[in-house]
Amino acid sequence: MKAGEKKSGRKDKAEKKKVRREGPTKADIKSYLDLVALESQPRGVIRVLPGVKIRLQFSDDERRLILDDWTISMGLNEKQTKALEKAKRPELSLTLVEWEDFQGYVASASNHARDGSKLQRRADALSDRIQLLLNIHTEADAEG
Repeated sequence: MKAGEKKSGRKDKAEKKKVRREGPTKADIKSYLDLVALESQPRGVIRVLPGVKIRLQFSDDERRLILDDWTISMGLNEKQTKALEKAKRPELSLTLVEWEDFQGYVASASNHARDGSKLQRRADALSDRIQLLLNIHTEADAEG
């Protein structure tokens, strides 16, 4: 050993190379399977188990529209109506089936309003938001 060299019990890096076994690792296989599963689903669709509630926040104008129009408010129960009245950030959490029903009430209000009226424009905009939520989410099978 030369002067100034430290004695270490470690082997040189060249001697310590790990030997990689041939073929894919478990992590490689898992990544591939995850990728295949993602590609098999339609893009932008979120699968939701039946009964799971989805939350949607509303603006103050949308809250007033929901609470003031009797056709739309018929789609809510008393608990949901009170929650919308009191909340600082108005929102509803409903299942997909409940959202479909509620969207029907909003569309009905829009259809029964005068053409071009402020009520019709606001109800159409709210109906479009709910329809977008419904388009993005789909019910998953309970088994898998």
